[in-house]
Amino acid sequence: MLSKKTIVIGNLLSLAGALLFLTLFFIGPDQSALINSFGSKWVRAYFSPHQSQTEGLLEEVRKGQIDRAKKLVQTKWQSIAKKDRVYPLKRKLLLAIAKELHRQGQYDELYRWATQWQKLDRRDIDAIAFLYEALYRLPDQKIEGLEGLKREWWRFPYNSMLTRFYYAALMEQGLKDDAKVVYKLAIDKMRLMSDPEEGLIDLTQAFKGWKLTLYSTPILTSDSDYESYVNSREGLARTWELINDFLKGRSLTKYPTQHGLTPTQQAKYWVRQGALSKITFGKLLAGMRKPVKVVKTQRPRFILTNEHWLGLVIDLDSKFTALRVDLPPGLNIQIGAIRLRIGSIVQRIPLDKIEVKNMDRIGAVLSTAHSADPYLSFSVQDSLSSGGAKNNTNIVVELDAQLATLVGNIPPADWFMSNKD
Repeated sequence: MLSKKTIVIGNLLSLAGALLFLTLFFIGPDQSALINSFGSKWVRAYFSPHQSQTEGLLEEVRKGQIDRAKKLVQTKWQSIAKKDRVYPLKRKLLLAIAKELHRQGQYDELYRWATQWQKLDRRDIDAIAFLYEALYRLPDQKIEGLEGLKREWWRFPYNSMLTRFYYAALMEQGLKDDAKVVYKLAIDKMRLMSDPEEGLIDLTQAFKGWKLTLYSTPILTSDSDYESYVNSREGLARTWELINDFLKGRSLTKYPTQHGLTPTQQAKYWVRQGALSKITFGKLLAGMRKPVKVVKTQRPRFILTNEHWLGLVIDLDSKFTALRVDLPPGLNIQIGAIRLRIGSIVQRIPLDKIEVKNMDRIGAVLSTAHSADPYLSFSVQDSLSSGGAKNNTNIVVELDAQLATLVGNIPPADWFMSNKD
């Protein structure tokens, strides 16, 4: 039997709880900012660890390492359901692992993975796409997989994964008429929206960002030529100013350290090379590197060659010895061959003779790989040595190029069709 003291303590605790509730009830409307602040802090405290863990694992998956990510999803994160606040992070891992399993050709494991994923969210179209793609890739389930891709694509024709998988399957099966239907719808979709990482490219973007720059190699003969060469380049003129101040015993405090060398060390290096005047400095530089200057930079006109290559045309009104091509940023343009056409002269430029920046070399193909500032350059002196290049008003850089998208590589002919609409 409870003592009177115990009953009193219990009543006091109940009263305190009731008073706390009433206090929160009455002050709540006036302290919403405070309550929201507490709520936001709680959400961040819960979400942030999951987010940082996800980012680290996604980086591993991109490198082909999926074991730790799979283990996390199947153990510690197994209880995270669709309604949970961190489920979007879990879905990122589910999708990334599915993509990597597909890339590695582990179709049995991909089927099991997509099945588990779909149990979490039966309306997730990407999960459905991977499930039927996995079935299609399994020899004894190919028919069921193809039928599933067909059925689901007609239900969700604008889903990128379904489009990619169904189109590839149709092409493999030789069902070209059906593939054309998928291709056309995908092209139409690309005109409305763009997501390069998912292969959704607004094809009109393929014509934006191109730029051709022509360079010439100046002939340096007189002392004034070498002085002008130094003066015409801000970096060289500044370096000579440093050397000159050193030779005259002036302070070098206004000059920065570069490449790990102090201003004094930089000056001593050039003096040891013999740079005792602006003229000798210019001669040293001309001997170390071929001096070049920009002749012109121009946005090209576009043509489609007889072989359906992409032609970049610019006016030719002065001599040049090298050429640079800036390509559109953010896309994945793949180039299999390059030719230079000047009048009756057509010269193929070997890809191993081409310098590239922010581009990948993949086998015998150059790829812009979604880079922000891709460009390539090459010498054209051999092309200009022939008499057929004289008295022509333009040059054409011809590219055997394709644009990588969710329905495969799109040839330039389809870029032009999109640009005209």
